[in-house]
Amino acid sequence: MKALYYLPLISLALSTTAPGQMPSSFDASGRSTQAQSGVQNDDPMRTGETPPPQIFGMEMPLLDPSNDTVSYAGAKFDVGNNAVVRERFEKFLSQTPDDSEQSRLYRKRLEEILTYTERHSGNAAKIGGKTLVKIGLGLYNLSDYPGDGGQAGTLASAIVSALDAQRANRRRDRANAELDAEIDKLIVKTNSLNNRNTERGAGGGSVGGIRNPNGSSGATSHTFMIASNTSKIAEKKAQQAANTASNQATIPIAKLNYQGLVVWFMLQRRYDHAVIGARVYRHIFRDGDTRMNLEKDSDAYKMFTGISGMPPTINTVDTMASNARREVDQSIDAVLGALAQNKLGEATNRLITAVAIGEYMQSVATFPVEHRKRIAAYWQLRKRALTALNARDYGMVEEIAAEMKKMDADFDDSQLLSYTAGRKRQSNFALRSARKAFAAGNDEEFRRLATEAAVIWPRNPALDAGEEEIARVDSYEPLMEEFRRLLERNQFRAIYNERSRFENVAADPELKKKYTEVVEFVGATDIMLASLRTGAESDRTIGPCLAYEQLDILMKKDKRYADDKVFTDAYNQYASQAHDFVQALRDGADCEARGEHGSALSNYYRARCFFPKSTLAREGIDRVTGVIVNAQY
Repeated sequence: MKALYYLPLISLALSTTAPGQMPSSFDASGRSTQAQSGVQNDDPMRTGETPPPQIFGMEMPLLDPSNDTVSYAGAKFDVGNNAVVRERFEKFLSQTPDDSEQSRLYRKRLEEILTYTERHSGNAAKIGGKTLVKIGLGLYNLSDYPGDGGQAGTLASAIVSALDAQRANRRRDRANAELDAEIDKLIVKTNSLNNRNTERGAGGGSVGGIRNPNGSSGATSHTFMIASNTSKIAEKKAQQAANTASNQATIPIAKLNYQGLVVWFMLQRRYDHAVIGARVYRHIFRDGDTRMNLEKDSDAYKMFTGISGMPPTINTVDTMASNARREVDQSIDAVLGALAQNKLGEATNRLITAVAIGEYMQSVATFPVEHRKRIAAYWQLRKRALTALNARDYGMVEEIAAEMKKMDADFDDSQLLSYTAGRKRQSNFALRSARKAFAAGNDEEFRRLATEAAVIWPRNPALDAGEEEIARVDSYEPLMEEFRRLLERNQFRAIYNERSRFENVAADPELKKKYTEVVEFVGATDIMLASLRTGAESDRTIGPCLAYEQLDILMKKDKRYADDKVFTDAYNQYASQAHDFVQALRDGADCEARGEHGSALSNYYRARCFFPKSTLAREGIDRVTGVIVNAQY
């Protein structure tokens, strides 16, 4: 996938992102996090975008200058974020500028060759074999430099191969001319022999001045010689045809091979070599035809005409490579200018473009180490921001954005902070809804909303608090079981006595309701008992009677009181203190049950004597009186 890093043939339209703009975030698979967050993906593989054209079997990456993306193999890659570009850019930042004596000599010689070819590029007639040999030797010398990667030597070999093809053609042309002369001589000899045969006729002849008695030996000899000459003529013409065919095939093949190498230099971003190769091409192939051997309907032809707006010629490569060199140099100048103004974001973006497009250019290779270190520091922050953004650690993103703002006052963090703030709010809203679902006992909805909140912002501090709360709830499960057992046995007093411990069962909405009822019931019972106790102590005659009667009424209405030991103890105590009153009520009830209504009425009146305002005594009197008066025995 190295070709992803090659951005040739489009340098005329290069531009950079806005100063300080953060590149798009990608996860490890290369997919945009926008796609993960529900934002429509602009992947051309999904939208049916036509892939870039091909030339010489190699697909050409196309740069979109509006957003610094490169289309390749049906996909788009951010120039400032693509993994391959990042790797090469980081490698560039970590390297020291190649400013050795050998490097300076290499660049000097390369510039001399460029100047030399430019000076002789106007008129092909002025450049001869010696000049081409000089250029070739100069290129061979350049190949000794390791940074050249043997590219200059490859170009020199291609020049020699093309010249060899030309020389081979000229040799075959000379051979054909010699064959023409030989054929003419053979034709003359053959015609002469034919004439002799005609003069002799059938009357005989002589061979070597000796009379042939049969008169046919000389004619036969001439016939053999004529046949031999005719065969030789045919052989030489066949050889001529083979030479002509070889000439016709050699030059197009040589052109195609040479053109392929020049285009490959473009793909490799070896613009200096591409320029030299394009200029020398016109002097190797002097027929004036610089057209690329491409069919009009081919993708390669459309690539040249569609991107550059120029016809597919070797001159097009020269022009585009020259402009690429100029654009890279201008980008480096812009980087230096931005650094001088402390605009690290702009400088970083422009340097990314310069390295991606012209890594082997002199201005890039000699970029000062102190500037590399400044940009490397800013670049590391940018990488950390992208990593945090991909990890959805929005708190860390905001911290890094603040650091980048300190390093570059022009860094625009508004879009980044707006995005992180929005995602944090989304997570908090989902978590708040999860708490409501938990309080309502809806476990499924709680899990869904809690997961959504964690996916949106995994490091949301509120998630930690929520986990602690859930852990507490989980730890309360034994307590809840104990609470349920006491509740089933109506041991409310035991729950009330340890109400501070059992209040944690409120994590369960249903148990919370039961807990509240128990606490309120027992608490109200204790308040009532305290009030009755005060009354009984203030009036030891009527007080106990009143307390007993109220407790008796409550116990009959709600069986929960009978299960409360404190209540029953108080009940029994007041029954003992108001013994006469209680006994009269009980005797009246027993007589009423046996149908002894007179005796029952007497006992109820007796009870009333002990406690005149007794509700129980009045109700008994009313019942028994109604039976007697109405005779409903």
